[in-house]
Amino acid sequence: MTKTDKIKKILTNTENSTVQNKSICFLKGDRTPVKTAGKGFKAGLQNRLKKHGRIYKTLVDLFKPVFANPGYRKKCRKILKLYDDKNIIINLGSGPSYYMGRKDIINIDIFAFDEVDIVADAANLPIENESADLLINCSMLEHAADPEAIITEMTRIAKNGAHIICYLPFTAPFHAAPDDFHRWTSSGARSIFPDGCEVEVLIGSGPTSGLLWVFQEWLSILFSFGSRTLHDILFLGLMVITSPIKLLDVFMVKLPLAENIAGGFCVIAKKGP
Repeated sequence: MTKTDKIKKILTNTENSTVQNKSICFLKGDRTPVKTAGKGFKAGLQNRLKKHGRIYKTLVDLFKPVFANPGYRKKCRKILKLYDDKNIIINLGSGPSYYMGRKDIINIDIFAFDEVDIVADAANLPIENESADLLINCSMLEHAADPEAIITEMTRIAKNGAHIICYLPFTAPFHAAPDDFHRWTSSGARSIFPDGCEVEVLIGSGPTSGLLWVFQEWLSILFSFGSRTLHDILFLGLMVITSPIKLLDVFMVKLPLAENIAGGFCVIAKKGP
C-alpha cells in the first residue's frame, strides 16, 4: 500500500480540503511556512532553514542544546521496527522532517512544509476512529493551547494496541513555534493519557540539556542589553560554541535524581482494549 493509498484510507472527508505545496490542507488561509518560529532574527533564520528540511534537521541535531537520551532513542527505534510500510504510522506535528528517516510515515502539521502530507488542526483531525497503528508526537504539545484535546484525538484515532510516542519538555526556556504554553514534570507526563492506556515514562533529555539551554538563554539576555537582535545572535553563537557540553548527559541520565531537572520526558503509551 502506497502512502497515498494509506492517506485516502484514513481520511474521513476531503470535500472541504485544498492542496497547498502538495499537502492536503484542512485549514483556512495560506499555510505556507513563513512565520513558524515566533519573531526576531533567530526566528527568521529558522524560517528560511525550514524550507530545506534535511539541512535544518542536521543543523538542529548538531547544535541544539538538547541531547536525546540514547536509551529513549533505542526504545523508540525498537518500537518503530514493529511497524513496517504496510502499517499506518502518523507523525503529528512533524515539521520539516521525516521521523528517523522513515518516509512511509504520514506527516501532519499546521504548515505545508515539503515533508508534510496533511495540514490539519491536531485537536480536530479529519481521520477515522481507530485507524492508526502508531502515533508519534515529539516536542509539539507544549506549543498547543489545549494539549489535552490533542491527547484525546490521538487516543481516538489509535487502534487498540497501538503505541503512542510523545516527547514533552520539562526544563526548557520559552521557544515559540509559533507559540509556547506548557511544561511537564515526570509525574505530569505520566498522567496525560487516560485510564486504560499502559504508560511508560523515560528521561528524554537529561539535566545537562536543561541546564545548558537555560544558561545559553541567561547569557544571551544578560549581554544583549535589551536588544532582541543582539540576543538572537549571541544565542546562536553560544549554541555552536557550547553544544558539546550536552554530551555529559550520556552519563547524567543514569543518575537516580536526573529527572529532577531533566530537559524533557518521553512518554510511551499503549492503548488498551
